[in-house]
Amino acid sequence: MATSSTSGTTYSIAHALTGHGGAVRAIADVHGTVVTGAMDATVLCWDVVSSAPKQSIYEHSHWVTAIVPLDAAHEAILLSEGFATGGMDTHVRIFTRSDGLYTCVAVLKGHSSGVISLSWLQNPTTPQLLSGSWDGTCRGWDIASQTCRFVLPDHENGVCVLGLPNGVIATGSTGKQQGNQVVDARIRMWHAVSPTEYALTRTLSDHQGPVRQLVQVDAIGFASCSNDGSIKLRAADDGAVLVTCQHPLNHEGKPGFVLGLAYLPQSQHLVSASEDSTARVWSLDGTCVQTIDHPSGLWCVSALANGDFATGAEDKSVRVFSYRTPRNDALETALATQVAEAHVQAARGPSAVEVESLPPYDMRASQVGKSDGMVQMFRRDNVAWACQWSAVSGTWLDIGQVTGTGSGGVVDGEAYDMVIPVEIETPSGVKKLEIGYNQGQNPFTVAQAFIDKHLLNPSYLKEIADYISDRSANYQPPILGDRSTSASGAPAVSPAPVASPYFPLRTYATFDSAKIAKLLATVEQFNTLHPVLEGTDLAQLGALITTLQQTSYYHSSTITKSQVATVWKLLDKWPPTHAFPGPPHSSQELVELVALTKSFTASCNGIVDPSWH
Repeated sequence: MATSSTSGTTYSIAHALTGHGGAVRAIADVHGTVVTGAMDATVLCWDVVSSAPKQSIYEHSHWVTAIVPLDAAHEAILLSEGFATGGMDTHVRIFTRSDGLYTCVAVLKGHSSGVISLSWLQNPTTPQLLSGSWDGTCRGWDIASQTCRFVLPDHENGVCVLGLPNGVIATGSTGKQQGNQVVDARIRMWHAVSPTEYALTRTLSDHQGPVRQLVQVDAIGFASCSNDGSIKLRAADDGAVLVTCQHPLNHEGKPGFVLGLAYLPQSQHLVSASEDSTARVWSLDGTCVQTIDHPSGLWCVSALANGDFATGAEDKSVRVFSYRTPRNDALETALATQVAEAHVQAARGPSAVEVESLPPYDMRASQVGKSDGMVQMFRRDNVAWACQWSAVSGTWLDIGQVTGTGSGGVVDGEAYDMVIPVEIETPSGVKKLEIGYNQGQNPFTVAQAFIDKHLLNPSYLKEIADYISDRSANYQPPILGDRSTSASGAPAVSPAPVASPYFPLRTYATFDSAKIAKLLATVEQFNTLHPVLEGTDLAQLGALITTLQQTSYYHSSTITKSQVATVWKLLDKWPPTHAFPGPPHSSQELVELVALTKSFTASCNGIVDPSWH
């Protein structure tokens, strides 16, 4: 089940918003428009009903990690609704709406590292915008003058911020790295001495991991969440803990990091977003009343004005959950399927594609660990191998093979025993594809389906089938280019092969159809210098080139003997400087293209003189 509940108020998925190219890091409700920021450096403004973005904003040069709507006072000052964003490019940007679109009207510069948190601070004059950054500071901004009014310094790395209704500022820090642990994550309470000066009045150290977000809770105070898996409900004046909510431990005995938190005033619930792929709904007495599974880790969660909430995930998706609307069976089924697929992949461990991306085990000496005890995975004998950094010896100590490592996985929603990575060079660049294969399948059947799906040249059938057979022989595919290994794991000794710039062929050669169109013009140009082809020959050649351009139909299209004879006439009658001139668009290229067609061999019978070479 994707969701479970122990309360009368049950949230179910109402909308799935897909369009970002990176993990979703920030969400805000701006007068009914859901605004999201992601690690693709874009902001999308969504029409939630149609589940489609109505505006894409490309103002940012790095990840967008914080969004907050403009408060009522600034909407009056700027004569428009809008929002502010913070990003890893260190800037805060202000957007207002004009003619139905949001545009950037101000860029606030001052932070020296990424901005990860934004909040409004109420004061007797004009509210100020608070920003928290990885530079260890909180800044207070006057939007009208676009100036920084004050800085709260000396935090431990990343800072999350919250302006409380009583004028107090609460800040949280992510702590400091000490060995393989993070220590000194703190929450600080700041009281105003003057409009531009704040004094630190209390420091709290009750979280055992980085503090990730602070949210206001009406009539009570505020709540904090942490990598220690807890959510703490606090008093407004001094931050004292009133209630603690604790995420359950995982199979390793550790809590999932709680990276995002939201308060739902209509239902008086807290919602937490965790990297353990769950959103959990909590009552204010600390009871978890509903757990909603997701297919990937969650970065953020935000309350919407209508009582719903939205989650932002590592899988680049935004999902809106509601207790007001009827259950959407199609979306519930889709979410449950995605969660099930993710569980299959997790049980099998890293896929062949993921293992292939790991640094080689033999090269581990060239990498230095960031801290004592750091764990790093390497690729060893085509499996994921875990090592731990020893600062004392300056070496990586073996832990062992990562449990569950296998070559299985999911391709297009279907689970397979093996997922074989393939890189194919195309005119537009290298494409990374995957072949799903189950033990016992006919490699030729799988290869043909792969060719049909990606519109590849049918002449690759045997090569792809052989590739599948080779990789499935030991159930776990070796990585192309790696050395063979013996049973002991030591490299097998073999004579050094003779290097060849052409073989073995590790990617598929492709032919650009745009260049094929130019062949006829080139041949006609050469034929004026050395007239070999007559009018009927040129007509045959034109028909042949039309067939060659339709690469998707190579498996069914045919070429005639007269067309092949025309090409052979060029090779036989033209001087070598034109038959094999070297640059593109020569008759040699024409022969190569003709040879790829299915009917080439049959069309050559009786035409080519066996003595010709």
